[in-house]
Amino acid sequence: MRQRLLILAFCGMPTLWADVCDGLPTDSPKGADLFRSSKPQSFKLPVNSGGPAFRITVGAFFNELADRPIHEGDIEVARCRDGKRLQLLPILSDQPLNFGASFHAEDINFDGYFDFSVQTEFAAGWGSRSYWVYDPVSSLFVENELTRGLGRLAVSNIHFDPKKHEVSTTGEVCAACGCPGMTPDQGGNVDRYRVENNRLILIQKQESAQIYQDRAFQFCTVTVSELVRGTMRVTEVRRFNAHGKRVK
Repeated sequence: MRQRLLILAFCGMPTLWADVCDGLPTDSPKGADLFRSSKPQSFKLPVNSGGPAFRITVGAFFNELADRPIHEGDIEVARCRDGKRLQLLPILSDQPLNFGASFHAEDINFDGYFDFSVQTEFAAGWGSRSYWVYDPVSSLFVENELTRGLGRLAVSNIHFDPKKHEVSTTGEVCAACGCPGMTPDQGGNVDRYRVENNRLILIQKQESAQIYQDRAFQFCTVTVSELVRGTMRVTEVRRFNAHGKRVK
């Protein structure tokens, strides 16, 4: 019944006036509640300065928790100029989330066009998202090897660097994760990827481990591996004490 009501809400969106995106936000508001049910939320997404603009409407069904990803919501893509629906994209998740609260547009494949994502999994120290990239040939938003690779990342933070064409991620944040007295970037689990042909290529991996003896903390190690001639190799191992100071 909830899915039927959501479909009716999508179908009831106004399509008669010239630009249906006037006044719509371009991103979800800060502090939006991921767990509070809401009506479908609409956003304006211009893919670039001279390209078309789309109305992205995100809705959630708020089913119960599942033991596997199920159809938990929909994303409607419509043209701003006349409101014509172009796509209805299913959201798969095992959690009942307010997906519109996490909508974000960004150029994730560095082709000059904005893409978008929503958070589909949430935990105390990490989360994961589903991504769609804009295809300028079809003027549609699609999934590919890059979006699927990004969707498999369970991280606390992700950053896209358009200058280097790189993606960096920070792993789970918790008391036993990373080195004491250091930021997650300095003493946590950090991965760097290069984006090539819509694929993620791991080029650097930073892993941390806390070393104990007789239940007493001794030191923390940070191991850095880098892609060297097609193979990941350890290039540096650093040790830190409980205050984040480097030791031998």
